[in-house]
Amino acid sequence: MSAFNRREFIRRGASGAAGLGLFLNGKYIVAEPAAPLPNPAAPSDRVNVGFIGFGIRGNILFESARKTGQANLVEVCDCYQGHLERAQERTGGKIDVNFAQYRKLLDRKDIDAVVIATPDHWHTPIFLDAIAAGKDVYIEKPMTHRIADGQKMIDAAREAKRIVQVGSQWISSTQNRLAKEMIAAGKLGKVTKIMAAYNRNSSTGAWNYPIPPDLQNGVNFNWEEWLGPAPQRPFEAERVFRYRKYWDYSGGITTDLFVHLITSIHFIMGATMPRSVVATGGILFRHDGREVPDTIDALFEYPEGFHVNMASTFNSESGTGNGIHFLGTDGALMLPLGGTSMDYSIDSHREGYKYSIDSWPEALQEQFMNVGNRREEAARKAPPPQEIQAKDSADPTTLHMAEFFECVRSRKQCGENAEVGHRAAAAGHMVNLSYIAGEKVTWDETSGTAVT
Repeated sequence: MSAFNRREFIRRGASGAAGLGLFLNGKYIVAEPAAPLPNPAAPSDRVNVGFIGFGIRGNILFESARKTGQANLVEVCDCYQGHLERAQERTGGKIDVNFAQYRKLLDRKDIDAVVIATPDHWHTPIFLDAIAAGKDVYIEKPMTHRIADGQKMIDAAREAKRIVQVGSQWISSTQNRLAKEMIAAGKLGKVTKIMAAYNRNSSTGAWNYPIPPDLQNGVNFNWEEWLGPAPQRPFEAERVFRYRKYWDYSGGITTDLFVHLITSIHFIMGATMPRSVVATGGILFRHDGREVPDTIDALFEYPEGFHVNMASTFNSESGTGNGIHFLGTDGALMLPLGGTSMDYSIDSHREGYKYSIDSWPEALQEQFMNVGNRREEAARKAPPPQEIQAKDSADPTTLHMAEFFECVRSRKQCGENAEVGHRAAAAGHMVNLSYIAGEKVTWDETSGTAVT
């Protein structure tokens, strides 16, 4: 695209680009980072943090917390000794470790906040215990394992005046924040349809994670504590390290992956809850003992006047267009998953007069085309899609945690507080309820429940 055409592109579709933090750089439109990472705080000004759960995600959050420069990492609690050893390796032994006794961590008066990164079935009990212990909470998504738990968690945090951040970190990215600004400014016209996909095609992507060869229940692992509020059953290492495959500990695709997409859509569109959801799916390829589907499709209807088609499969990833595609009456935005760019397209509104009147006599065709701007309307062409680079000052998880630590100090509400996290999780749970029941599920705002 030539320099002139790029400017014409912005004039037509993103006028006021400077106000949106956009500027031209070669063949791209570049967005200014939405939230710079703050300078490291003095140790005395940092938030003292304990970590409950140090598996795949807990390990990532631990490193992100360290990268913020806003936290003192005080203690890690986990039911597997190997995770505790890894935490000590990462800190040169300069962190306390706690084997399967999270309540002792909560009893510490020198810990200000906790990061909860356990399997989903433990989220609500540990959250409520942490709030009761006077801790602020960063909790991994999904916030809940059951819809009914959400309001209890909201009420507890509100009554105790605690700070909560739920971990769907994409809404802290420049990409998500710029998309929100562009849509609010009318750059797409009215958005009536959103298409979202999150696909994978690998064994680990389908949650068949490696199981540590040294794992021994009763030696370096505490099955009873890990199981906690879930139904009692004999020890199975498969259920520990691949827990997302089982309903007792997870909601599968919808609460692991869809919740990310839902949170971003709610944030960008200023929406809160779908009016209804209908879903279908199944285990179509990965017959490995899992209970949750490996493929699921859902249609959401929102009271704000748009529909969402959301899909995921663990059986194909090539050319599937992973991301969120916002379709408006004047243009479209495509946001790749967790990305640092997006593609912006402007609709031409070209009219198909030529083919639709070709069966008329030529004189009548000419008469019709000479009225108003019909010739111009039939000749319109949209400019090529434009890539907008939306790089961040740090990865979204680090930015999301930095916001949490700042809110702990300022006592201001986080962007993804308990109310936001509950509604995103509840929308994901509605997908599962529809899939299991085989019928449409609606949201009752008065009772805060899903109804089949």
